[in-house]
Amino acid sequence: AELPLPPPVVTLMGHVDHGKTSLLDALRGSSIAAGEAGGITQAISAFSVGASGGRELGATFIDTPGHELFAAMRERGAHATDLIVLVVALDAGVQDTTREAIRYAKEVQCPLVVAANKVDRPGGPEAVAKLSQQLLDEQVVLEAYGGEVPLVPVSATKRVGLEELLDSIALQAEMLELRAAPDGPAEGTVLESVMGKGLGILSTVLVQRGALRQGDHVVAGQSWGKVRLLLDEEGAQLSEAGPAVPVRVSGMREMPRAGDELLVVPSEARAKEVVEFRLLRAEAQALAAAAPRRGRKGGGAKLLPALLKAESFGSLEAAREGLSHFPSTRVELKLVREGVGPVTESDVQLAQSVGAQVIAFNVPLESKAAGLAATLQVPVHSHSIIYALVDAAKEMLEAAIEPVVEARETGEADVLEVFTLTLNRKDRAVGMSKHTAVAGSRVTAGQASAGSAVRVVRGGEVIHEGDVISLKHFKQEVRTMKKGSECGLILRDYADLQSGDTIQFYELISRRPSLYEEQGSAK
Repeated sequence: AELPLPPPVVTLMGHVDHGKTSLLDALRGSSIAAGEAGGITQAISAFSVGASGGRELGATFIDTPGHELFAAMRERGAHATDLIVLVVALDAGVQDTTREAIRYAKEVQCPLVVAANKVDRPGGPEAVAKLSQQLLDEQVVLEAYGGEVPLVPVSATKRVGLEELLDSIALQAEMLELRAAPDGPAEGTVLESVMGKGLGILSTVLVQRGALRQGDHVVAGQSWGKVRLLLDEEGAQLSEAGPAVPVRVSGMREMPRAGDELLVVPSEARAKEVVEFRLLRAEAQALAAAAPRRGRKGGGAKLLPALLKAESFGSLEAAREGLSHFPSTRVELKLVREGVGPVTESDVQLAQSVGAQVIAFNVPLESKAAGLAATLQVPVHSHSIIYALVDAAKEMLEAAIEPVVEARETGEADVLEVFTLTLNRKDRAVGMSKHTAVAGSRVTAGQASAGSAVRVVRGGEVIHEGDVISLKHFKQEVRTMKKGSECGLILRDYADLQSGDTIQFYELISRRPSLYEEQGSAK
């Protein structure tokens, strides 16, 4: 026997203020748009519209945000749908968000129906022709031009063209022959998750196959739970939900992410096993990604691996946010594990294996973990105030920055005259030759120092870099000569000195740059 046809899942997409939610209001006879912040949909919401007008099936609609800031949520909506209704206001035409929706539809090979909204306004029929041409420019060929995409003129506020739009959706669904098993373990997609007062985590789930029932053990992404409540969009309790039915599920232990696949599993033990495997796999992938860059110099930032533990998910989010604002040009904090609860032996062992430090926010260190951390010399930074935690992380990052070596000028001398000494082998120091050049010089800035690194500058260009092996005042060897004094200088293995050369004295200093100091800058 053939599987039954569930209601098609239809996603409304389009630019902000083009009337998507108002159109859904008109189809449902409700007033969603009035309750939205600024009149803009802030999250994906799913609703069912019952069969009417002689149509055998209703439809499940997903209302996605149209504002450009919610592009990622729009994309999740497109990937969970059978049909896309592209809502375009006739007085505005094709916008950037409209083009993105068209691109998503093509990527997932999802059929389009165009709802040309606000046809009741003056110039509406003429605007339909203009919109048709704009869509053609985006390679959307309408039925009127010999293509496969229907365009239905509608008015959400005047409730014009709604039956024609539903007929068009029903026709497209018939052509697709969408079928799904109504029984068996459920599979679905998480559309959004929020904290419900008195209900804990509430996840909006679109069931795609099978039946989701109260009491089922479920897995979604890296979260698991047992279904305590199934609620429809009106808040009424359900005993089960089949294909194409959107429901709010209460009972998840962790908050699943939008786009996570939800699966029913046989038992709580199996649910825990699946999630544990996924967590370990994600952890391994994070470590694999960090390994090639850990401690790397030159081409990119050095990675500093760390584990983050906090007392609650709210605290974890706050800590993660606080740690996300450091510049990463020199060194970057890489969280290889994050979680809620005390620091355990497992945390310490992982930290030791990857060279990570542990950051604990308002959580204790288990006694065995503390002993293990001391034995393995794993640094643990415990803080109960977010500002202290962020400051400690800054110190960690700065300590990991590679020191830079910089030249600091200490003096300068002008060469007045060059003498040549003829030295016996026994009188020569290392770096002197039989005919050694002595630069009779005057110190013009700072001081000249024996053993100092020097540059020889001629005509504004550096022609030699070396060091001083002899500094004399008259015939006496001295350590330093101050500004204004005259002296004799011998440079190691260098005799090509001329009157008028400038000798610059400098020292090399190693320092650790600040976290906020730009790469390549010098103090």
